Amino acid sequence: MIRRGCGLLTGASLLMLTACGGGGGGVNSVSSAASTGSTTTTTPAAPVINYNDAEYQRSNGTVDSGAITAWNAGYTGTGQTLAIIDSGIKDVDGEFTGRILSSSTSFNGTNSISDEGGHGTTVAGVAAAARNGSQMEGVAFNANLMILRTDTSGSCGGTDGCSYSSTAITNAINYATTNGAKVINMSLGGSAMPSSTIAAVNRATAAGIIVVISAGNDGSANPDVFADVASLSSAHGLVIIAGSHDANGTISSFSDRAGTYAQYYLTALGNSVRTIDNTGAAVLASGTSYSAPEIAAAALLLEQAFPNLTPTQVVALLYSSATDAGATGVDSIYGNGLLNIAKAFAPVGSTSLAGSTVTLSSSDTMTLSSAMGDAKVTGSSVGQAVVLDALGRAYTMSVAPGVAHVAVDQPLRESLAGNIRSTDFTTGRFSVSSMVSQDASGQPWQSLALGRRGFDAGIAARPVSSTMVAAIGETLTLAAGYASSGHTLEQRIDPDAPATSFLAARAPDETPGFTGRQAFSLAGRQSVGHWAIGFTAERGTINQASHLDPVDPAYAMMGVRAERRFGGLTLIGTASTLQEDGTVLGARLSPAMGRSGAVTRYLGAEARLWIGKGWSLAAHWRQGWTHTQSGGVLLASDIKSRSASFDLAHVGAESRFGLRVALPPRVTAGGLDLWLPTSYDYTTGAIGFSNARIGLAPQGQERDVEANFGTRIPGAGWLDANVFLRMQPGNIAAAGNDVGSAVRYSVSF
Repeated sequence: MIRRGCGLLTGASLLMLTACGGGGGGVNSVSSAASTGSTTTTTPAAPVINYNDAEYQRSNGTVDSGAITAWNAGYTGTGQTLAIIDSGIKDVDGEFTGRILSSSTSFNGTNSISDEGGHGTTVAGVAAAARNGSQMEGVAFNANLMILRTDTSGSCGGTDGCSYSSTAITNAINYATTNGAKVINMSLGGSAMPSSTIAAVNRATAAGIIVVISAGNDGSANPDVFADVASLSSAHGLVIIAGSHDANGTISSFSDRAGTYAQYYLTALGNSVRTIDNTGAAVLASGTSYSAPEIAAAALLLEQAFPNLTPTQVVALLYSSATDAGATGVDSIYGNGLLNIAKAFAPVGSTSLAGSTVTLSSSDTMTLSSAMGDAKVTGSSVGQAVVLDALGRAYTMSVAPGVAHVAVDQPLRESLAGNIRSTDFTTGRFSVSSMVSQDASGQPWQSLALGRRGFDAGIAARPVSSTMVAAIGETLTLAAGYASSGHTLEQRIDPDAPATSFLAARAPDETPGFTGRQAFSLAGRQSVGHWAIGFTAERGTINQASHLDPVDPAYAMMGVRAERRFGGLTLIGTASTLQEDGTVLGARLSPAMGRSGAVTRYLGAEARLWIGKGWSLAAHWRQGWTHTQSGGVLLASDIKSRSASFDLAHVGAESRFGLRVALPPRVTAGGLDLWLPTSYDYTTGAIGFSNARIGLAPQGQERDVEANFGTRIPGAGWLDANVFLRMQPGNIAAAGNDVGSAVRYSVSF
């Protein structure tokens, strides 16, 4: 039987190779400086080698296939052997120097692999032309080539191109099978394979060799019958039929369609593919002959990158990762679709950390709290771990591929929303206070807030909060609250608590660095002479939006305090513990980090000085030490945080004034320590581990300044005004200043 090359080429010498089964369209020669520019490929931000250069852009078949993804991952075909059964090769300009294996041979009686017609050289160029800054580069430009010349000597001079005997092809397939080929490319076509050739294909595929055959260029509804072997059991599912699409991803007019062989059919660029002919000239070639080597080279890249994959898995991956075209799914025109190496290199299914069942995906995100602000936890500072996909392929992935910074809080809105309307009831030593944020109509009630965005009419409804205070004897006071913080209760039972009311600038014991929603709280105070001791306890949830978990994590806080008066000076020491279930200082971690929570211990000191005539000074400092629990890749880790404030206040019978400068909670040192799989051996399955750290100290430092002035309106209540400035709010250095003001009117009934 006679086979013919499945491509059409016009080069400098105007020689023509007959397309198998018919014509394939015109082809024009191009200069070495020309660029196709038909496809745009995005490369990583900082690849080790810039593959996206002028030579790459000229290599339109390579660009269209998405090969640069494999290259950027370090896979260029090195050490892989592609057998090309064709008309030989002629390396005029050294495009294949050092990579044409000595095992290359001819089966046409000439003892020479020199290419007379040019077809074999152009096919080899598409697959593996060198990356050398000249002409173009192949899909697997470092692959080794086993050139098996099978054209009938002297047959390439006619207008019908080269002819190939079935015997030569059969012998070449058998030779490739026994001499180490990983993939066989046959850009050939013609009548049906004889049984001897089918038997050779059977031996090759049984040995795990992938065979790629051109579909043909008749524009027929089915591939050329030479490719029918793909559907036979002797092909073992490892024969791919290569169709052609154009630069727009549309099936080429000349390409034979998938037809009834759709499940074995895959297309690649076959219109005007830039390559190199046997004279060293750059040419544009069309035909399914040039789709086949792109697919064959793609298989080589996958086998190099993922040695754990079986040939069957490689073929299945090429099919499943193809870009769908035509009718949805596998169809009779495009078969499985368009070759897409980039997608073939992407993980399949869920990815888990090597050596574990802990899942990690590119969508996993840490959501930081305001105490961590704009901490730079992306890029090289983030631990890189080895993960395995559903096919057991190893990838390197960041354990925090994306970091969400919590939205800067709005303390003005939060303060007004919680303190607008109150009802108090007192009898003897027992009092009850309740607060609601809105009236029945749902509109803000008795408040007016002016900030950077104008008048704030968006105060959200909050549940009713209430507190109960009971004086037991002369020195002991107890309090309980619903939807109230322990700090609120503490202020209610402290007879020396400042009467000023700040809305934005918060003292250290008012917030741990995240927004919480209290469920219930308790407080107590016992006075003994110049001494006083007290306690607070609260439990609630961390009210901080995150896609990582639809349920707000719980927290609990307990604290004790001791006071000592020295005349007009009061010194206060505090100690408290924050227990978080699934968060770290309010930050939500990716599932790979276990979400196991943390414990923070605080020590604080406060000094209050009464300087006469209703004036007082106060300074407050608190230091936190957070210890995370281990889980997933997270080791037990330590984090330090700090907050402080300074107050100047005046309280009189008819007026009050307060000025506060505050440094809200901010991480000052430490981070998350990780134990990561960082290497993986496909052969032995051995996994190497190493330590990494994610630092959580932000670049920004929030600084708040707020003034409060209140005046009593005789017989009517109090009118208070607040104005504040928050610099680098949320501990985010790039954040603009937050400036706002509020006017409040309160009346007692």
